[in-house]
Amino acid sequence: MDIEKLRKKFPSGILRERHPFYMFDTINDIPASLQACLAPEILNKIKKAVKGVHPTLIYTLGCGTSLNAALAAAYFLQRTLNIPAYTFDAYDFEVDPPVVMDAHTLVIAISESGNSITTCLSVEYANEHGAFTVGICAFPDSRLAKTAKLSLVDPSGHDVPLGKTRSYQTNTLSAILAGVLTQRDEVADPILARLAEIPASLAASAPLWQKKAQELAGRLPAGPTRHIVTGFGIQKPNADEIRLKLLEVLGESATAFGLEEFAHGPSATFREDVCIFMLQTDERTLQKALHFAKGVAISKANLVVITDQPTAGWPAKALLLPLAPLPDGGLYGGFGAAMAAQYLFYFLALHKGLNPDVNLEDIHPELGDIYSFYFPPGTH
Repeated sequence: MDIEKLRKKFPSGILRERHPFYMFDTINDIPASLQACLAPEILNKIKKAVKGVHPTLIYTLGCGTSLNAALAAAYFLQRTLNIPAYTFDAYDFEVDPPVVMDAHTLVIAISESGNSITTCLSVEYANEHGAFTVGICAFPDSRLAKTAKLSLVDPSGHDVPLGKTRSYQTNTLSAILAGVLTQRDEVADPILARLAEIPASLAASAPLWQKKAQELAGRLPAGPTRHIVTGFGIQKPNADEIRLKLLEVLGESATAFGLEEFAHGPSATFREDVCIFMLQTDERTLQKALHFAKGVAISKANLVVITDQPTAGWPAKALLLPLAPLPDGGLYGGFGAAMAAQYLFYFLALHKGLNPDVNLEDIHPELGDIYSFYFPPGTH
């Protein structure tokens, strides 16, 4: 491991070697960062930019963590605005763009660096075909920020460490705001009012989540483990994001499934070296999630349930990480479940003797070489 190269990724070149690591600080910052996204000056900027934009179709796009944020935003917007919303991997959008693209199309693109080449090329294509484009990133001088018709720069800046713990949440919210504020006040205002309650709710729950996540992580295997993450609706992007972080930081096998697909095949792997994380906040799927959890309990697999219904009758074997119940948790519960899951993932890394600020590509030079080969400077 090249320690000097690694130090350059952190503020003042300081690599922390014990708890609290940077990732812990970043998770704690999520409520304030979400609140900053809701600042009046940002809302006014969006409203001014989208005045006269009346989308009948929404596309969201990104890669990696940004793709997961795009998925969460699209699901939220389609459910709340009753406008078709589809998510694309940016490369798919660039190479095989959607058929419908006109002045009534809203394209929301997310890239933490603002320089992900496929994302930038996708936005440029959308501009050429008359769509209204929104670029969400952390760097105001990036190609995406300069290309999109509306640029939204993360008010909290670039995530440290590079795992994008906080920006997954802020980018999701920024994308939601870009879509919601195209609507009439009578549609947008109730949604904004509900979103405005989220930061305080997260801040109030954070101490409980920290304590509970540390306890639960200590009850999971410390040795090599395989992971399965599952969720429905707004929780499926969260499942995808946690799966990605498990891969990057723990370097262990991790897959994510929608709730129904979780029951079609994965049970063949339910052994004692498997950890299953179930994210459940949608009342419509509570009974199905309970049924599947009881099925898991038949096996030797480890089960963690992150839910706003902790007293719903989960099997005794399940380790529960409770969320504060919210009206329509199937939409607004996404932010809390993601933050609670991030705490759990953080303490699980510590339980396994890892520094959660350091990705496996930093520990194993040949893996870093792969990443550098995939993405030459200026392309990601």
